[in-house]
Amino acid sequence: MSTLIIPLGLAFLMVCVGLETRVADFRALAQGPRGVAAGVVFQIAGLPLLAAGIAHLAGLPVEHAIGLILVAAAPGGVTANFVTLMAAGDVALCVTVTVLGSLAAPFTVPVVVGLAFDRFAGGAVDLTLPVGPTIGAVFVTTVVPLVIGIGLAERRPDTVARLRRHLRRASFAVFLVIVVTAIASQWSALLTSWRVVGAADAMFNLAAMAIAAAFGAVAGVGAPGLVALSISGGLRNIALALTVAVALLGRPDIAVAATVHVFIMNASALALVALRRRFALARDQGTAG
Repeated sequence: MSTLIIPLGLAFLMVCVGLETRVADFRALAQGPRGVAAGVVFQIAGLPLLAAGIAHLAGLPVEHAIGLILVAAAPGGVTANFVTLMAAGDVALCVTVTVLGSLAAPFTVPVVVGLAFDRFAGGAVDLTLPVGPTIGAVFVTTVVPLVIGIGLAERRPDTVARLRRHLRRASFAVFLVIVVTAIASQWSALLTSWRVVGAADAMFNLAAMAIAAAFGAVAGVGAPGLVALSISGGLRNIALALTVAVALLGRPDIAVAATVHVFIMNASALALVALRRRFALARDQGTAG
């Protein structure tokens, strides 16, 4: 059931993200690409190095160390774009970083996982991600729905404005269904594995969000962009990580870190959304006063 609910839900969320985005937002990124470069470089190179360091410091067992690095190597998840929208972040920046990271994943993930096996397990591993299906999934769940949403927003702005409140409520409900479905599908494994890898996973998630924002600050990105980079750094494509661990490597033990990360990344992302909205409300009240 989750194999049907989650892809359809993700596609719907990206349509809703597109409805709140304009072509001009992406043109602005092209004129100042440093934020995109900072986000992509950190996700491809920085996150795996961060995960390796935390795995070493935490003394994780080999399978969990490799699993944490696999989570880091996975590109940003589609839900990062919707969470960025909820947090009033730079949606165009988040979308660009997650799409570019996803397109690079068939080439970067095998390299990172191979290095992780060599470093922590003392042996090589032969891993190949199918380029066509992986890139196809990016277009089906991300690019095409986004373009549809942007097209509707550009051509029918009055209709979109009239329906915006209802669409936001519906999209948030769909997001909650996706999160609950993802956690429920991994619930038993999450309960048994939490004590083993939970602390390291939480440390990695929080550090990833903080350092991603720091990279953006160095690149001169504004506050909405920092939110986007932080969220895209924390919310990973767990479906891809689980596919690599279970289906391609035949190692469900390596999937444990990804299973735990499902809960941690969504909890931290929603906490950031709540903080952003609270500060926005306090600012508005201060302005009104």
